[in-house]
Amino acid sequence: MLEASASRFSGEDVYATLKKALGDSQYAPGEYLREAQIAKSMGVSRTPVREALQRLASEGWLEIKPNYGARVKHWSTRDVEEIFEARLLVEPYLAGRAALRITAEDIGTLVELAERMSAIATLEATPETTEQWFAANGTFHAIVTAAAGNVRLDNALKSMKEMPLIKWTYDTYGAADRRRSARQHVEIVEALEQRNQALAEAITRCHILAAEQSVQEKMKAKMK
Repeated sequence: MLEASASRFSGEDVYATLKKALGDSQYAPGEYLREAQIAKSMGVSRTPVREALQRLASEGWLEIKPNYGARVKHWSTRDVEEIFEARLLVEPYLAGRAALRITAEDIGTLVELAERMSAIATLEATPETTEQWFAANGTFHAIVTAAAGNVRLDNALKSMKEMPLIKWTYDTYGAADRRRSARQHVEIVEALEQRNQALAEAITRCHILAAEQSVQEKMKAKMK
């Protein structure tokens, strides 16, 4: 639940605050976001709230139901397939390009992040360790894709990966999944260090496919 603030929110503030709340799963799938309630809690008119909700709907976070309002999107199996299909088309390519362009400084940072994720993978999964992993993982992949030097593809990929599905992916992981993912991050760094474009692409592709399989299996299990 959003808390009231003494300061006045701009339209961009309203959007950013709601987006963070959705990313942090403060709203459940299928839950409606009420314009009047949000406007009151933020001390703004309903107009910037309405604009923020429409913007979040266009980005895939919400669904606008005529005569009912905006509700948090419920992820279907097909939604998961579409996001991972799109990632498979873009992310391995960017990783391969990064192998040809990435700096030694960035590689050093990636080594540290991969080591951090390897350490986290040995710990019990808790909300705290999940947040730590999510932060390290996001920074890791952002460095890799930015190093490719294609701003348009990188921005498109960032939009896909901002979805709460990405955080939920790690929540679905078992111990073996976490160890596998940590190992693949190390392998990606090694491919980048070797300037091996094909290997960086191949490992990144396997990394995404393994994540998709884990998510799909957990979703199917919930449906039984």
